[in-house]
Amino acid sequence: MKLVLVRHVETYGNVEHRLNGHTESDYTPRGEAMKELLVAELIALDEKLSFDKIFASPTSRAFKIAQAVGNSTGKEIQVDHRLREFNFGIFEGKTRDECIDIFATEWDQWMANYKDYAVPEGQSQREYHDLCAEFLAELNEGETVLMVAHGGTIHGMLTNMLNLPLDCKWHFDIKLGSITIIDFNHGFGMLSHMTTPPYDELIPDQTTLTDAKKSAMRAAAREEAQAKAANKKKK
Repeated sequence: MKLVLVRHVETYGNVEHRLNGHTESDYTPRGEAMKELLVAELIALDEKLSFDKIFASPTSRAFKIAQAVGNSTGKEIQVDHRLREFNFGIFEGKTRDECIDIFATEWDQWMANYKDYAVPEGQSQREYHDLCAEFLAELNEGETVLMVAHGGTIHGMLTNMLNLPLDCKWHFDIKLGSITIIDFNHGFGMLSHMTTPPYDELIPDQTTLTDAKKSAMRAAAREEAQAKAANKKKK
């Protein structure tokens, strides 16, 4: 079996450094341009490998890419909720600083027991890792599968297929819009290909947000978080 693992392209949540797991986030203008290049790359890859199945996360930033490939190749998209990004629970949609300001205790507990602490209203990394294993166990030997999802999903698939400890996921830099290919047969995985289309070269001068704009947005978000934290202490 060959798995082609694709991470979605740039969203506003990415450039604002937000913990957007199940939270929706639109593509930036740069992300829209990246999507067009990535879809063309995947259509060409289908001509070479011929995908037997295409799976996608239901989250729009991943699903839209799979949908575009399916529309061009005439292949059905199978949505699987296990391919969603890690559920950050109470941290969803917030930056690291906002999480620390609003949920300091929970954040410290998560950092102290990163693998097994279940974020309130979310999940633990081990639970997420096990969901990835469950998905893999249902795939068929001998097929070529395209999976369009998220960085966390691809980390989970890699550590499972390569039989690595959960912590080893951080050894893989899964870039936005990247393509990772794994040969996985009889429970043995081999990393055969990791690439990222040359977005910086092909999309010049199309920055999504200026540094000044990003700084202003983060400052505003931090002020909001501090206000919420102050109100919480008063109650």
